[in-house]
Amino acid sequence: MAESTRHHNIQVLTNNGFKQFSNTTVFIKGAISIISPSVAQNSTGGYWFDLRRVNLKRLSADAYLLVRVVPDQFILMALSDIESLLTEELMDNRPHSGDVWGVKMDFDKTHNKVQLYSNKDSSSKVYSNVLTVDAVTKALLSL
Repeated sequence: MAESTRHHNIQVLTNNGFKQFSNTTVFIKGAISIISPSVAQNSTGGYWFDLRRVNLKRLSADAYLLVRVVPDQFILMALSDIESLLTEELMDNRPHSGDVWGVKMDFDKTHNKVQLYSNKDSSSKVYSNVLTVDAVTKALLSL
C-alpha cells in the first residue's frame, strides 16, 4: 500500500481521541478499538483490503472496522458484523503478512451502500452504508 494511501484520512481517528497502536492499522480509545485499513481503487477498478490476524488479536471486545476509502468515504461497522468473512476457511497465509483475510468491496454509488465479501468466496456478503467525513465523525463520537 502506498504511503499516502496508508495514512489517508487518519486524522478522522486521531482528531477524535483514538491513538494508533505502534505502526499498525489498530487504533484505541479507552475500551474501544478500531481496525482501520485505507484503500484506493486499484488498476482494474476494484477495491480490497487485508485484515491481519496479528492486528485482529490486538482488538478489545468492543471492536469496530473503519475502512477509509480514498478520497473521502468511510465504512464503519462493528467487527462482529463481519465475522462471517473471518473464518479459518477464508484465511490466507502470505509470506510478509502472515495470516490474513482478504476483503473485497463493491460500491452502489446510487444508494451510498457497499457490500463486503471474502476474496476467496463471494457467496457470503455483508452490507453497509458509505459515510462522509461528517457522518463518520459523528458516529465515532457516539461510540
